[in-house]
Amino acid sequence: MPISKSMTFGFIITSTATSGKDPGQLLRAALSKRKEGAEVGIFLIGDGVYLVSSDPKKEPAATALSAVLKAGAKVFVSKDHLDAAGIASASLPKGALLVDKPYKELVMKVMEEWDRVVVC
Repeated sequence: MPISKSMTFGFIITSTATSGKDPGQLLRAALSKRKEGAEVGIFLIGDGVYLVSSDPKKEPAATALSAVLKAGAKVFVSKDHLDAAGIASASLPKGALLVDKPYKELVMKVMEEWDRVVVC
């Protein structure tokens, strides 16, 4: 079934390869949907925030995150979890948005904005 250009996809990333799960496949799926013309949102929460400051040699998904941003996906990063991880907000890739109230924002996106949601 072809993807409607008005369909929106949300990808919630809660971990990294170093924390036991590899979000690279999820990010490649997000990039594919974006290239098909779908709106794509990515929410980094929990250990997922480490992707914004990871060395691509150690965390290949960091490169995939950059590609998704360049393709026009919206990337949201939990300020609370970024602070807890000791990562400066200056580490955010260009275009990523820092979210002050991550749970409120995430619930709104899942319930009101995104048609399909995938979590890793």
